[in-house]
Amino acid sequence: MTSSPLDVKGTRDYAQGEIFLLTEQEGGYGALVYNTTGFGPCPEEEFEAIDTEALAKETGCDRVWKNPRRFWMMDELTLELAGEPRELGGIMFNLAADMHMPADFDPGRDQSAMAYHPMQIHRVTTYRFLAGRPVFLLRSPEGVTWVMQTYTNHKATDLTAEVLAGLGDRLTLPEGWEFSAKILDEDLVIDTHGLANIVPDDLANMYQGCIDGVNNFDPWQ
Repeated sequence: MTSSPLDVKGTRDYAQGEIFLLTEQEGGYGALVYNTTGFGPCPEEEFEAIDTEALAKETGCDRVWKNPRRFWMMDELTLELAGEPRELGGIMFNLAADMHMPADFDPGRDQSAMAYHPMQIHRVTTYRFLAGRPVFLLRSPEGVTWVMQTYTNHKATDLTAEVLAGLGDRLTLPEGWEFSAKILDEDLVIDTHGLANIVPDDLANMYQGCIDGVNNFDPWQ
């Protein structure tokens, strides 16, 4: 980790891009995860133009995976960085994580391929969702609340923050899963110290689980 955390305010609907430099390891891939957050909103055209094969050769990794451009949904974000920033494909990125990818990770698919299948990643973050603002939630059959951390218009090209309240009508929810939109009565804080539980929906939007006491209250209640 670097000595100073990255602290960004005004992150709701903030565009960010993510690049994974993948190295083949026993049982899957190791990944250096670079994110544009902290260098201003991710420029769409420049990010889409990044050639992953050329970048893999340039950086000496085995493969590069480009996570489709996403938009943060918390209002404030604190992230412990894993190393020094780096320019990749002409865009500046912060090193957000150094991790081992899940065994079933397939760089040829987007995250909707793992829809409604929870997974874990290693990171240290604090997400703050402010009172009076909306949150978008999934509830799994086990009674776990999942809070949307990012949405993407990669699959649903018309998706914007303004229409997320009606997302439940567009998702193909498995039996026992529910979707809800809530206006917060108090600030919701999700404080993760090392291990985050996350799950995508079938449009590749990503949620963090209120698991192991990371949340100050359950927003579904």
